[in-house]
Amino acid sequence: MKPAADTGPATGDAVLSARNIVMSYGGVHALKGVNFDIHRGKVTTLFGENGAGKSTLMKILSGVVTPTSGDIVLDGNLVSFSSSSDARDRGISIIHQELSLAPNLSVRDNIFMGRELRTRTGLDFAEEQRQARALMADLEEDIDPMTLVEDLRLGQQQIVEIARALSVDSRILIMDEPTSALSATEVEVLFKVIRDLTSRGVSIVYISHHLEEALQITDYAVVLRDGAITATAEARDIDLEWIVRNMVGENFDLGSPPTGHEFGEVALSIEDVSVVDTSGSGYSVVDHLSLDVRAGEIVCIYGLMGAGRTELLEAVAGRVPMAGGRALLEGEDVSGLSIAQRIS
Repeated sequence: MKPAADTGPATGDAVLSARNIVMSYGGVHALKGVNFDIHRGKVTTLFGENGAGKSTLMKILSGVVTPTSGDIVLDGNLVSFSSSSDARDRGISIIHQELSLAPNLSVRDNIFMGRELRTRTGLDFAEEQRQARALMADLEEDIDPMTLVEDLRLGQQQIVEIARALSVDSRILIMDEPTSALSATEVEVLFKVIRDLTSRGVSIVYISHHLEEALQITDYAVVLRDGAITATAEARDIDLEWIVRNMVGENFDLGSPPTGHEFGEVALSIEDVSVVDTSGSGYSVVDHLSLDVRAGEIVCIYGLMGAGRTELLEAVAGRVPMAGGRALLEGEDVSGLSIAQRIS
């Protein structure tokens, strides 16, 4: 099953078509004649390894950069974007992996930041609050518009970003790695919101490295490799192996067994380590954690944003103090040493 890349004319339900998009940086081609459609009321997911060209393509579609050559057709009309504001005025918004909210401002203020509603005598806070509350209700989220963003869970903050996009009547919403820091429950909520948006005709462009998860929400799959589209297909016609094979090449064997090797002695031992939040709140971001890393071993530390991954490694490296416990390097306690001493 190898659906060909879409290089033909826009289909009837395409709200936006990219045609022969080329992007070059100093002679290096980041995009090589890319053609694809964004379908009205559907989720189009871009799959590809890091460096495949996904982010560059999204920057072009959202007006952040101008392509070296190629055309963008929006609602049947040839368009060009001078800026992200220009693209947003035409109904295209992007939600980045790192959210662009002001944490010390309210939900209402974040939604209307830079385009505040006014009366003849000043800002119309009452109308902003009414519209913000209506947006939250429309997204079926019980979030008070006067709540500070910093007091919201990450999943709720993402809903605020979506509400901000909808407040400018966005018809195309680009979501870059939207679930990278969400819990499983928050992912379910986000997917429910996405399905509701598409049922109203909003088109979603979705980028994710979580392939199996993305397949749950995708209507159309577009695979990029080395700046070119290698395949497109409807989601109902593909599976995980199809995506991976088109991402990395035909010789990839999804069923290859792992090759193991023997590990050496314990090189780093983290014993009962605790780390307190440096803001002064007294909150333990790492709580009595123990871990051994052996010579020749690769240890991956997983967790959501705020789970304590960074703080743990900073404490082991000596950048922040440990509230308890110790770190041993080849049996030697290095907890009291400076960063330079630990490196040496």
